[in-house]
Amino acid sequence: MRNNRYLIALVAALGLIPVVLDTTIITVALTAIRNELHTDINTAQWIITGFFLANAAIVTVGGYLASLFGRKRIFITGLTIFTLGSLLCAIAPSIGWLIAFRVLQGVGGGMLLPLGAALAFDQFPQDQRAKASAVIGIPILLAPVFGPILGGYLTDTFDWHSIFTINLPVGAIAILLALLVLPRDKAEDIRTGRFDYVGLALTTLGIVAILYGLKLVTTTNPDTVTAANPAGDLYGWGYWQVWALVGGGIVALAIFAFYALRISRNPALDLRQFARRDFLVSNLVSWVGVLITFGLLVLVPLYFEAVRLPKLSALDTGLAMVPLGAGTLLGTIIATALYRALGPRVVVFLGSVCAIVSAWLLTQIIHATANGRQILASVQTHAPIPATASPDDVRWPLLILGIGITMFAISVQTLALEALKGEALAKASSLVMSTKFIFSSIGVAILTTVLVDRTRSQATDLIGQLRAAAGQGAGALDPTNPALAPVIRAIQAQVGTQAGTAAIQSIFWLVFFGSFIILGISLLLPGRNRAMAAPETAEATKDEPAVPTTV
Repeated sequence: MRNNRYLIALVAALGLIPVVLDTTIITVALTAIRNELHTDINTAQWIITGFFLANAAIVTVGGYLASLFGRKRIFITGLTIFTLGSLLCAIAPSIGWLIAFRVLQGVGGGMLLPLGAALAFDQFPQDQRAKASAVIGIPILLAPVFGPILGGYLTDTFDWHSIFTINLPVGAIAILLALLVLPRDKAEDIRTGRFDYVGLALTTLGIVAILYGLKLVTTTNPDTVTAANPAGDLYGWGYWQVWALVGGGIVALAIFAFYALRISRNPALDLRQFARRDFLVSNLVSWVGVLITFGLLVLVPLYFEAVRLPKLSALDTGLAMVPLGAGTLLGTIIATALYRALGPRVVVFLGSVCAIVSAWLLTQIIHATANGRQILASVQTHAPIPATASPDDVRWPLLILGIGITMFAISVQTLALEALKGEALAKASSLVMSTKFIFSSIGVAILTTVLVDRTRSQATDLIGQLRAAAGQGAGALDPTNPALAPVIRAIQAQVGTQAGTAAIQSIFWLVFFGSFIILGISLLLPGRNRAMAAPETAEATKDEPAVPTTV
């Protein structure tokens, strides 16, 4: 079984599935957890933040740890820690213990994420690594879409404990298969030498500081939670700690860059890979891609479950997202088939065109359907307001979006890593994953704050229109009048829907324009008739940068 490359790739992907799902699956269970464990919003948010930060910190050095102790050993260790953490989370007696066990989960997951691609890629010859990238890429691309939906279904059907217990059988099977299927670590692939404590400390400190700073942007400030504003306000970009943490993290990473390039002979992250043009341009595409799409994959389910009227259940939202998942699978097939035939430049270009087309279609489909005057008239006359977009309306745009995102994601991951093997591959995979963490966090922070600001701005405009239409001072919208309570509730529901829908539309416009950036960068990628780079090992890159691939 150890000689079956596809089986090895599938086992690596199986180990990643619960990890990437757990980055989003818990979001819809926070209310249930808060109620049962009697905690506040700010404390409960650490259930997500603790996992995320631990995950990102270990991802940064996962490849380095594998080079010291062996990839199979670290992968199985990560699986075991993650599965044990899941069990402990399911039986956590208090919020403090739950946060601690989520950090343990994150540590285990962080070991797995960079090694999945390395384990799969090393089994395929260089000209077939797009197939390995496709197998590994599927769980990472689908998790942001279906994680919240699965979490909602499990929480509604059972309870919040089930979102952790579901990991136990998957983890046990993955550990067993990893022991049986994954190739043994070779002695020549394990480096002996001094442990890079300085590099590990600097990278961990820098990554965690930046990501926590960005996380604060979208975290609720508990001091703003009042009876009139029960949801509170986000800390936002103006909070001084955001910039202090991000700035401190950048300084730590800058010091590490000097240390890694000028002092250390075996740094935790191999920054010399950026000297390869293929690696650098691939990462540029990847960074812009996650910047504009990662948050979007969470906001589309949010539109169906919390903005649109009537709101959909978690299960119905999952069904509405099926076209996006189908597009991801179809895009994987297309990218794998076209990558070697046409070259990464054409595949990424076509993927960006798909993203542009789908984003434009979504801006035309998802839009506000009534202004303040029309909302008031509808409530007073019982005339229906035209419905905002339904799942049927967005079926084809979501399918095209899934195809586009996957085509450029699979292509650039393959191009970035296909010329590497052994220790260099594992460490480069850590570098790819850690930088994607940073840019996806930036994207989520930007899109979330745009969504909140645009929703409030639109709601303020609609309320102003409503008051103007009702007549200033007439008391027509007096919320203290019991007789008007049903009218007020209906108006508030429509204001929330119309304002939220307009805000979601603005997010799609950002995706539309951002996709043109990817299209432009794609022209810098190599074409079909490029020379294949000679496979690089750690020894080849230890003392000098690799020679760029010919375009």
